[in-house]
Amino acid sequence: MLDTVTFPVEAGKIREFARATLATSPIHEDPQSAAERGFAAVPAPPTFAVSVAHHRTVDEASALGLDLRRVLHGEAAWEFFKPVVAGDVLTAHREVADVIQREGGRGGRMTMIIIRTDFTTADGALAIRQSDTIIERAA
Repeated sequence: MLDTVTFPVEAGKIREFARATLATSPIHEDPQSAAERGFAAVPAPPTFAVSVAHHRTVDEASALGLDLRRVLHGEAAWEFFKPVVAGDVLTAHREVADVIQREGGRGGRMTMIIIRTDFTTADGALAIRQSDTIIERAA
């Protein structure tokens, strides 16, 4: 386990994130619009989970002993299980799911580390699973 972080999902932060990502639907700002579409409260845009980075206390590169000069972000992917709405409290459990080593196209060895983050609500229900691929190029 790399870390576990718990943070509130606030309507103001949802609004800011929606505006920053050009998510123009009124459901991200207006509780009535959200209710008309079946949401219990204003829903967060799909990639809102990335905002957990503002709450983290552990840097994965340091925790994994990676050389930042050789690290690249390879990929991010999300699976959605239930809507995240204002008033939710999410707990993000982050762990290394896999480590893969392979030869790169230019002859250098690469280490790919898959980090899985499960976001659960206060009742323990899985809301979002995020997978990030970190690549460390050989020296």
